Amino acid sequence: MPLTLRYAARSDVGLVREGNEDSGYAGPHLLAVADGMGGHAAGEVASRAAIDELVNADQMPDGDPIDVLSAAVSAANGRINDMARSDPSRAGMGTTSTALLWNGVQLALGHIGDSRAYLLRDGSLTQITRDHTFVQSLVDDGRITPEDAREHPARSVVTKVLQGQSPIHPDYSIIDVQAGDRVLICSDGLSDVITDHDIETTLAGAHTVDDAADQLIAMALDAGAPDNVTVVIGELVEADTAGTDATAETFIVGSAAESIEDGRSPEFHEDPETMRYAPRAPRRRRRRWLRPALAVAAVMVVGWAGLTYANGWVRDQYYIGVSGGQVAIYQGVRHELGPVHLSELYDVPGGLPLEALPTVYRDEVGETIAADDLDDAEQVIHTLRLRACRAHQRETTQTNAGDESLSDDVGFPGLLCSE
Repeated sequence: MPLTLRYAARSDVGLVREGNEDSGYAGPHLLAVADGMGGHAAGEVASRAAIDELVNADQMPDGDPIDVLSAAVSAANGRINDMARSDPSRAGMGTTSTALLWNGVQLALGHIGDSRAYLLRDGSLTQITRDHTFVQSLVDDGRITPEDAREHPARSVVTKVLQGQSPIHPDYSIIDVQAGDRVLICSDGLSDVITDHDIETTLAGAHTVDDAADQLIAMALDAGAPDNVTVVIGELVEADTAGTDATAETFIVGSAAESIEDGRSPEFHEDPETMRYAPRAPRRRRRRWLRPALAVAAVMVVGWAGLTYANGWVRDQYYIGVSGGQVAIYQGVRHELGPVHLSELYDVPGGLPLEALPTVYRDEVGETIAADDLDDAEQVIHTLRLRACRAHQRETTQTNAGDESLSDDVGFPGLLCSE
């Protein structure tokens, strides 16, 4: 019996973020999620551009589905490159891209970044993508456990995304499916706060894919939803049970949908013919010295604007480092331009000596840990303090049998854990 695809998509801005940088799509042959990054560098633009290009693959593939999907991903990367080049404020923007292309028999998977794809079969959930993140490399090397990775202060550091650079190296594979299988693609706004076990239970227990999508979004919100949350779900069903309207509509969610609701096209391109034939003012005679003077003035204006933009960008950056043996927050970037330092000490929260951290975290702080913003930096400090306190609480408990109280220093001089 031939199979067909039922699908649903949902996205929510979450409870902390001001805007939605996720974009998602679900159609008769394509399921996709793109999680934009870059903040002021327009992560929402990058995710929207990726979905715009991936949507072109939503049709029965003519040939190898991996080739079709690879071409769409490459087109998305190229478009992001063009957009970043045309607008300096978008330099550094990027997006994850995880997509499944249905050819009527199998699913082709294309993946780059830390959005995830899962397969549910007979009630058992399997992650079919590998996170392209720093903490995943630590898990692969056996330096930390998957459980530790969920609370690691650098868990949001991705190692591969679509950022307009070439070459790109997404993961591609073919997924064999059968009737009753369900697939889920989600941004890390879901997988960071909801365990695989809870995802499995919800995905298996929901009556329809729409119910599953609604429940997963609600679970993320109940868990605090510190990030945007996007889920795209597909279900393989026998064709004669799918119904005549099973593949009639498509779903666009997140940032891509917001641009449509606002009446804005994804990108505005000036008509080159309009520019070419625009009326021109008659030329006037000008003094010979005027042109070089205007050129110098233009250079000065551009230079001033560039310095202003650069200074603003640097002041929006934060990272975690060390000051006087204590874990501290720095504002700026850890670089120097000759004698000029591009960062300064922002805050020393206190009560968190570097030596109190477990070795793996101590090394990372020594190399510095980048943060998305000040709130993220403070959250990293909180997580590091938690890891240190837990480690030394275990040591104290082992050396003081029967005494389970948690003192301010928890067995390590200067380490404050009480809240």
